[in-house]
Amino acid sequence: MKYGIVSNSNRDKDGAVAAKVSELIEKFGGEATFDIDSSVDVIISIGGDGTFLSVIDKYRDFDCAFIGVNRGSVGFLTDINNLEQDIKTLVTGDVKVIERSQLKVDVYSESGDLKGTDYCLNDVMVCRGSWPHVTNLDLFIDGEKIETFRGDGIVVATATGSTAYSLAAGGPILMPYMQDIIVTPVCSNTFYGYSYVTTKDSVIEIGVGKFETPPIITPDGRQFVELSPGDSIRVTGHDKTVKTLSVSGNNFFTDVKSKILRKGSFYE
Repeated sequence: MKYGIVSNSNRDKDGAVAAKVSELIEKFGGEATFDIDSSVDVIISIGGDGTFLSVIDKYRDFDCAFIGVNRGSVGFLTDINNLEQDIKTLVTGDVKVIERSQLKVDVYSESGDLKGTDYCLNDVMVCRGSWPHVTNLDLFIDGEKIETFRGDGIVVATATGSTAYSLAAGGPILMPYMQDIIVTPVCSNTFYGYSYVTTKDSVIEIGVGKFETPPIITPDGRQFVELSPGDSIRVTGHDKTVKTLSVSGNNFFTDVKSKILRKGSFYE
């Protein structure tokens, strides 16, 4: 097996972790490389969850699997913590494969012109901009208007993103291999501020109303197109999944709880 290594220099300043990962891969019988191309079987990201998401965004069209070495804080997506033990488990093949769903995001102008397309593993957020003005967003699911939300915005998340901003906004936790989509308003000034869970085949549309300060749209935290009044944001399940690997034998919900507790829990 060929393992490509991508390291965030802000998290691994001298490259020592990357060098150690490469050494351990070779020690346990794998092939390590820092030159990433379509021949790699697994890409190993070294950094935090943000690094992991950016690596997947860069290489999502490769037919390979992804796993992360946690050099961030909590590491919901980065599974490797004990280098020696976890790299051995990875290379010897005792791993769990998780097929994770993605979202496709299209933004159309009021006249129907396509302004941009992007993809995300975690979530896409439509939220207020640089000033704390209320956003006016119309939510449609499969062509039916659900509600006009006035508040800080709306987050549309995959099962993977259910433990991120969606959770903080009051959304449910989904197991990572589930294909459903979560729609959660953020600080909505209505009586109907709960989440909606749809199937992967649903079409979620968010209409942008008039505003004083332009709201922003961020797929997996990245900059995207500038929004204008009358724009329509269409979110659907992407037809391609992302394959990630896990070397942890922990129960998913137990693992999530322990990570949130380490971050500063609202459980206990």
